Amino acid sequence: MRTLTKSYVVTDDMTASKFASGTLDVFGTPALIGCMEDTAKTLMDEDLKEGESSVGTKVGTTHLKATKVGQTVTVEATLVKQEGRMYDFVIKAYEDGVLIGEGEHTRAVINVERFLAKLNK
Repeated sequence: MRTLTKSYVVTDDMTASKFASGTLDVFGTPALIGCMEDTAKTLMDEDLKEGESSVGTKVGTTHLKATKVGQTVTVEATLVKQEGRMYDFVIKAYEDGVLIGEGEHTRAVINVERFLAKLNK
């Protein structure tokens, strides 16, 4: 198991009102998920070879507490399983040591050229 922790300062562009997922100017769930995915992706990056990238394939998240613009959110991604090209993570997000979100995330290693070729057919 490997773990990576990254911090994100909540900006106006990360609010529920900006993502149209709500009407309030608080840290939006889509932004929380984006930070979770980014942290997992960064942890995976060290395993990728030339010409490879990763894509998210599954996200299950619970957003537990509101966070104001300007606050720092710390996200901790732990790789709990790696089978072939599939990576499974458990992810927790905190503000000032208080759990504000948690979830599971799966990512897949892809060959960029092949992936884009299929997409452009």
